[in-house]
Amino acid sequence: MSAAVLSVPPVRPGLFPPPSVPLLFADGDRYEWTHTGDVWTRTAGSWVPSSQDDPRDDGTGAWTDAEVRASLGRAVESWDVRHRFVPVVQHRPLPGLPVRTAGDLEHLELPGPIRSVAQYLRDQRAGRFLPVRDLVARYDEDAAYDFAPTVSLPDMVAVLATILAERVRPQVTHDERAGRLYARYDVEPEGGMPVGYRRAAEGLHVFVLSAIPAEA
Repeated sequence: MSAAVLSVPPVRPGLFPPPSVPLLFADGDRYEWTHTGDVWTRTAGSWVPSSQDDPRDDGTGAWTDAEVRASLGRAVESWDVRHRFVPVVQHRPLPGLPVRTAGDLEHLELPGPIRSVAQYLRDQRAGRFLPVRDLVARYDEDAAYDFAPTVSLPDMVAVLATILAERVRPQVTHDERAGRLYARYDVEPEGGMPVGYRRAAEGLHVFVLSAIPAEA
């Protein structure tokens, strides 16, 4: 699994279903039906129905976490590419408790039952999280089909340990209430930092703990 930040011009959407069903949710998460334009945004623990790019409640009633989890599960199992789960992009500071060393990663107290972990990266152009496999498809759709939608807990720990050891100004946090880990770091441009350049581009990952893995 790559910890690289992928940022290239977008291609057609809807190539893959959601990578997994999250074990937990956070306010600001979105559940999208691309075939109808319907969107549910989690607000104060409930999923508020709205429309694309408009988070206001449209008055048709709310969904529960259990209902969203069940609907996402059906989409994962039936390879329904019309459904999307979009984790909320958290701004500074990252939520949760800091994880400073690889040793800290080995002693995380994680909720269960955890079957897998889905990694999302923030797309630099869209400003929102996308599954890693969808970003791989921007380079090579055929290769993306061979790319695992989720990874194991040891694989997640290995990627986060690499980020802590090798990235510039890394920050890793564990948000226990949302069932996810975040990683942020600076990405220096090729050739080094130009004179007068004050801040590098930023890489941002979220690892969403999952109860149900997608089909490989």
